[in-house]
Amino acid sequence: MAASGRARYGPLMGDPEDLARRLADAVARSPDCAAEPGLSDEEIDRAEETFALRFPPLWRRVLTLIHPRPRYVAPNPGLTGTGPTCPDWRLRDVATTREMVEAPVEGLLLDVEESAFWWHAWGAAPSALADRLAVARRELARVPRLTPLWGHQYVADTDDSPVFSIVQADLWVPAATLGAMVEDPSGDDGSVAHRRAGRVPFWSDLYAYSQHRGEGSPFGHLATGGL
Repeated sequence: MAASGRARYGPLMGDPEDLARRLADAVARSPDCAAEPGLSDEEIDRAEETFALRFPPLWRRVLTLIHPRPRYVAPNPGLTGTGPTCPDWRLRDVATTREMVEAPVEGLLLDVEESAFWWHAWGAAPSALADRLAVARRELARVPRLTPLWGHQYVADTDDSPVFSIVQADLWVPAATLGAMVEDPSGDDGSVAHRRAGRVPFWSDLYAYSQHRGEGSPFGHLATGGL
């Protein structure tokens, strides 16, 4: 839930209201979600409390301008990936939204089970799968919770968080920050997009491992296995 008195915006440069409007316009044009009127502060607080999240201040402001709701996709047993592509913060489908919130952790647990993934900071991997899963679940409960935007894209609770695209242990960063999603390609708008992205505990290291796990990589020692 939103903490009383916390800074309205994080380490933004430029005009955060302009960034919020531009992000809202980008959301309205996105094919991934349908747009509806924004949320009240009370609705946002309720969503944060329901899912034990804290939205980054810029995204919180965007959600007051526009709410990206899931598009209806007719069930098709022959296809995968036909479920909702964005969360419903109005809590009309809590179970499905919770699945999206928990997907980063659940995906890593799947990799522990099926792809021999193990994060070395967790200690030596137990020999029994059930014990490995128990340790992984305990350790992952301590990492920062991420807010789903749409699709596989997630952010932490600060405005300088990278935008992570997460599928199990396969991570990449499509945008350095939320602001970078609507940056001026000329680099002249002075927004947060042109600042160095912040570091999110665990997730930034997992991203480095995911992208640079090859032999001789300085990040290869962080883990084994995964996609």
